[in-house]
Amino acid sequence: MKAKQRWLIIGGLLLATLAAAYMAEDEAPAATGKRQTAAPAGQPRRAAGPDKLAETAAPPLSFPEPAAGKGEEGEVIDPFRNKSWYVAPPPPPPPKPTAPPLPFQYLGKLSEDGETRVFLNHQGKHLIAKVGDVINGTYSVEDIAGGQMIFRYQPLQETQTLAIGSER
Repeated sequence: MKAKQRWLIIGGLLLATLAAAYMAEDEAPAATGKRQTAAPAGQPRRAAGPDKLAETAAPPLSFPEPAAGKGEEGEVIDPFRNKSWYVAPPPPPPPKPTAPPLPFQYLGKLSEDGETRVFLNHQGKHLIAKVGDVINGTYSVEDIAGGQMIFRYQPLQETQTLAIGSER
């Protein structure tokens, strides 16, 4: 078959397709429920304009929702979510609690009969403390020796030291 013959056959088929499309009657889509009136006999049917085309167009396709699985607690699981093998490390443990800084200021000391008493300032109040005393139910005096006064913070059982000058 020659190239000229092929082009004539393809062109003829194209013209036949266009003529068939022009002469075919438009059918109303069942989804819209609109009635169409037929053209009177003897008059050719006209093609619909752009405004009529929108009315007679097929309804948009609707696809069912993707079948998503349900999780343990009923939430919907998206099958297309990002997945990762990364597991976050556990948070670091909270720091061990420590005693607050000593709230006492050294004012002076007095040694009599082998017993040492220390004068302290605590929040504007003057205190006299000796070994074995408990101050405000929070600090106990453990030892007074060598220019240091050792306190025990009762809630955490931690010892703290306050410098009280040289031993004389």
